[in-house]
Amino acid sequence: MPAWLTVVGIGDDGFAGLGRPARRALLDAAVIFGGERHLAMLPARLAARREAWPRPFDVAAVLARRDTPVCVLASGDPMLFGVGATLARQVPAGELRVLPAPSSLSLAAARLGWPLQEVAVVSAVGRSLATVNAHLHAGARIFILSADGSTPAALAALLTSRGFGATRMSVLEHLGGERERRLDGRADAWSGAAVAALNLVALECCAA
Repeated sequence: MPAWLTVVGIGDDGFAGLGRPARRALLDAAVIFGGERHLAMLPARLAARREAWPRPFDVAAVLARRDTPVCVLASGDPMLFGVGATLARQVPAGELRVLPAPSSLSLAAARLGWPLQEVAVVSAVGRSLATVNAHLHAGARIFILSADGSTPAALAALLTSRGFGATRMSVLEHLGGERERRLDGRADAWSGAAVAALNLVALECCAA
C-alpha cells in the first residue's frame, strides 16, 4: 500500500521553518500526532485532528490509523534518537515517509564550528547521565541531549566529581528558533542559572 504515515521533523522555528513537502503532508493529514509543544506550533487552518502523545508514551494509536493519512511531528531529525526510528521498526518501509529537519546536533556543530563526525553524542533523555563517563578523556568533544533544564547543572557536578572540572561547557537553548541562546562556563564554576528545558550541552573536556 502507499505511504500513509509521514513523520515530519520540526525545529524550534515551527511551521514557518518547514519545507513544502512537510507542509503539504500536514495539510493532507486526517490526524496529526505529536507532543503538546509541537502541536501548539501548528496554524489553526490545518483541518486535521490533533492528538498529543499519551503518557506513558505509546505509538499504538498511530498504528491503529493505518487506513488514513497520518502525520507525526518530531524534533529535528526523527531518525536521530526520535520517534521515527521507533515507527520504522513497526511500519513497512514502503508505508512510511520521513521528512527530517536539521537536528539539534547539526545546528550545535554549526554554531560551534565543530566537525560533527569528531563529536561523541550522549542522550540523557530517559537515560542515566552517568553514560557520559565512558566518553570522558582529555580533549574529547561531547554533545549531551539534555532531559530538561536541570541537566546542565547535574552534568557540571558529575564532571567536577570525576576530575574534569576544567571542562568548558556550552549550553545551547532553543536551537534554530527566535529564543536561541548560548551560555558558556567551566564545569567547576557553573553558575546554576536557569536553563530552558529544551537545551543541548557541548563539552570540551579538560582533565585535572
